[in-house]
Parts: sequence; structure tokens; C-alpha cells
Amino acid sequence: MKAIILVAGRGSRLPKNISQKPKSLIKINSKTLIERQIQIFRSLNIKDIALVTGYKKHMFNFLNLKKFHNENWKKTNMVHSLTKADNWLKRYDCIVTYGDIIFTDKSFKEIIKSKSNIAVTYDSNWRKLWKKRFKDPLSDAETFIFNKNNILQEIGMKTNNYKKIMGQFMGIIKFKPYGWKQFKNAKFEYFKKENKIYTTDILNSLAVNNKVNIKVIKYNDKWSEIDNFNDIKISKRLFK
Repeated sequence: MKAIILVAGRGSRLPKNISQKPKSLIKINSKTLIERQIQIFRSLNIKDIALVTGYKKHMFNFLNLKKFHNENWKKTNMVHSLTKADNWLKRYDCIVTYGDIIFTDKSFKEIIKSKSNIAVTYDSNWRKLWKKRFKDPLSDAETFIFNKNNILQEIGMKTNNYKKIMGQFMGIIKFKPYGWKQFKNAKFEYFKKENKIYTTDILNSLAVNNKVNIKVIKYNDKWSEIDNFNDIKISKRLFK
């Protein structure tokens, strides 16, 4: 098992004094986001950890980790960054995390032992967090629908119906090599040369077209993502 952390982004919606460094280097109380993730992976005995860098990649030189680089980070996003780690993803089981999220090790053991070709974690209590982040949770929330077998049916669509939001995707995915192959193929089959497609766009295309079963795994602890300054304040309260 290997871990890949996507840290290419800048965080343009953050104040200038904060966005002058990659988002994953934001400190939440005593530790940065990247330090917290690395600590969790090592506690789970995941020793091989890689970063996909982009914005100010030199700022990660202090970490003695494998690094892939998205040189076109300004014009692309997470999906393009992920393809830079193809050499690992096509050969090994890999846990992929967005570098701008903060979480605990709860449910990680379940996703690690999952035999599904693709598995994702979700927060079923997402409304509690979204109410802190947004005046109207539906302004940002997206669909997340799965069946009785915990297989994803739809993800990432805008909706005004809470019944279509059974949880929220957290930015944590496990790929087996076959699952990664299907994910990569879907990128080219459905989205051609688009550079700014989202991870959820591809996951949705796989689910809707029954290309591969995507297992959903419930997360039962505190977590947050950093999109703006308010998210930083929320995270500091959650992770004292």
C-alpha cells in the first residue's frame, strides 16, 4: 500500500498572506495539513508516501518523500495532478488524498483493507459541517447516492434535494491498479483533452456507465477541508 497526497494547488480564495504558500502547508494549530496526513499514514504503517507538487514545489524540499510534479498546475487541477503519479497507480494499491483536507485515522483501516477496485470515503453527517461553512449548505453540496450494497450510483451533481445527498465526498480515494486504469480511460473517453475536469466528474461517469463498482465507506469522525479563511477558523476549533 502506498499513499499519494495531491499538493499542487495554491488556494486562490485564501487571503494573499496565506496563499503565498501551498495550501497543504497551512498550519492548523500546532501542525500543517501535510504533517498531519503524513503522521496518520505512518501510524497505519504506510511507509511509501509521495507528493504531487505544483505551486512553489521547492517549499516541500524539507520532506524526504517521493515527489511527482505537475508543471502545468496553473491551468489544470486534481485530475491532471493525479495522472503524474501514474507510475505508482498502475502498479500498486494506492490511497490518494487531497492535500487541503484534515482528518483522523477513523475508517482508514476499512478503506485500506477494501478489495474494491475503487473505494471512496464519505461523511454522512456532512450537514453539520456545511452549516458552519455556508449560509445555505445546498449552495456548495453535491449529489452523493449509493445503493444498498454501498456501491456509488451518482456523485458531484448540483441539486436542491437533500434526499440526493446521502453524504459528501471527502477527497480520499483508494485505487487498485485496475480501478486506476478504468479511471484514466474514462478521462480520455468522456472528457477528451479537458484539463479542468473534477475527480467527481470521472467517478460519476464510471458509476453511471457501470464501468467499475466504486465502494463507498462511511467516515465517522471530525474532518474539514480548507477552501477559504473561514474554513481555517473552523478547522482550528475542530482540531485543538
